[in-house]
Amino acid sequence: MTKKFSFSKNLDISTRHINFNRIKNYSFRDKIRDLYDFILRRPIYKIFYNNFFKQQNYKIDYVLPSKGSSPLSRRKKLNSIKKIKGKKILNLGCGNAFDYHLWFRFKPESITGIDILNYSNSWKKVKNFVKKNNISTKINFYRSDILNFKTSEKFDFIVSDAVFEHCKNFSRVVKICKKLLKKNGIMYASYGGPMWYTYGGDHFSGRDNEISGYNHLLLNNKDYLKYFEKNVGSFKYELNEGGGGGILVENKLFSKLSGNQYMEILKKNKFISMITYVEFCPIAYKLLKKNFLLKKKLIEKKLPVDLEDFYLKTHIVYLKKK
Repeated sequence: MTKKFSFSKNLDISTRHINFNRIKNYSFRDKIRDLYDFILRRPIYKIFYNNFFKQQNYKIDYVLPSKGSSPLSRRKKLNSIKKIKGKKILNLGCGNAFDYHLWFRFKPESITGIDILNYSNSWKKVKNFVKKNNISTKINFYRSDILNFKTSEKFDFIVSDAVFEHCKNFSRVVKICKKLLKKNGIMYASYGGPMWYTYGGDHFSGRDNEISGYNHLLLNNKDYLKYFEKNVGSFKYELNEGGGGGILVENKLFSKLSGNQYMEILKKNKFISMITYVEFCPIAYKLLKKNFLLKKKLIEKKLPVDLEDFYLKTHIVYLKKK
């Protein structure tokens, strides 16, 4: 019997299998990876993947395989562009906010986190941690869609991870970000993981087997619903083990944009990329090379993208206002 999956937007979906207090120390594995990236992998990637993406109409500084840049290394890069200490941060789609340990390292004046979903229990834990450990950074959380967020405050940084790919009206979101950002402010965003047109772009397809990774693009609505109902887990599974895929599909939280479309919208709103990292999906790249029939089906759909968009996974961008 198919599992019944249901979700209420008012339900507190705070993660329960991760303890905020236990993840404050940066893992030894990530430290080694960052050092290895800096000394060896990054210089090799720069040469080996030069011109890897040829149909992207924007400057790409680095092309990386999936997970080619750790969360801390991204924040260090942001800090090298503009010092975070004593500055105000607006965090879009903060989720559980369990990555705030990384921001605390740079001693910002304040972090304002907003999310459309309910993470009240996690936010309470973060606030308690800040108070207990006498952290000087002021923390505020708001449950709100950025489109409805009301504030007269301006921010030095607007930051987000794995959020822009879930904004149904990305153009409006970018316009609001422009208004909220100070004159010399910086916007950092990583989005994708994956983007819509690549393997598992709905954060769901491919969970049963590799060949199904593009079902969100190939199946009609009726067949896709059947696929979803067959493979969706319980709410607890989707929240803690399924990467939130079922919740995202249920609420249709996808921008459905290509890499070029994201960058065109940002450019139109006078955002200039200072640094752009691009990650590709090795699974998708290898799958399309060996499975001619699958590649043929994707091409025959005549989607508004190039072949390389089917394995373009992530953007990591550092932007300033023009």
